Amino acid sequence: MQNYLRAILASFFFSLTTFAIAQENITTVGIQFRPIVPSEFFGAGNETVQAETENVEATFIPKMAYTFGMVIRVGLTDMISLETGINYVRRNYSIELRDNDNGFAADMDFRFIGYEIPLQGLLYVRLGDKIWMNASTGISFDTYPSDVETIEFDYRQQTRRDYWGQFSLLANVGFEYRTDESGYFYFGGSFHQPFQDIATTRVTYKKDGIPVQLFNNLNGTYLTLDFRYFFHEEAERR
Repeated sequence: MQNYLRAILASFFFSLTTFAIAQENITTVGIQFRPIVPSEFFGAGNETVQAETENVEATFIPKMAYTFGMVIRVGLTDMISLETGINYVRRNYSIELRDNDNGFAADMDFRFIGYEIPLQGLLYVRLGDKIWMNASTGISFDTYPSDVETIEFDYRQQTRRDYWGQFSLLANVGFEYRTDESGYFYFGGSFHQPFQDIATTRVTYKKDGIPVQLFNNLNGTYLTLDFRYFFHEEAERR
């Protein structure tokens, strides 16, 4: 993991060197909305845990969620840019609890909130007069403001963040339509994977008056569909 992180940082330093010799650049601000799509790929799907001493299990199901925020793009050349910004992230989960001895079944929803500050390097390929394709990779600093707890009649969940902040790997591919006066319209998809688990959820269920506990680590990995709009800016000559 350390070698991979070094490789990402090296690519950023290479991009900054390119910026130093660039004769022309465009810096623009955009807004984005990204629905989080539940998926079994890359460990972003359902997880089932079993109690150690009782025939009780809980399935953690990632639900449709979303992230939105502001994007700042710095154009280095016609083919290379850097992006940063800040995003609000809401992860939604559902817990399905099953007691296989007495047939008890229940479900509970909860959410886990975070904020992200990404830094990505983008590479462009021109497909037409106004249509471009890009691919990017980078890292994000993620922070989680608080823990969360949900209580029902006979069971509860308590989700505690493992760290107040940590780093994640980012990857993205997409297409954008660039107008001369009305800005850029972008559609694509992103992959976000924290380097470590983001939180630990403890489910407590009272079976015949005796608490039964189940634990699950939330890895925080997600896939998104990306919708962005960048405001029009004129190029600045150095």
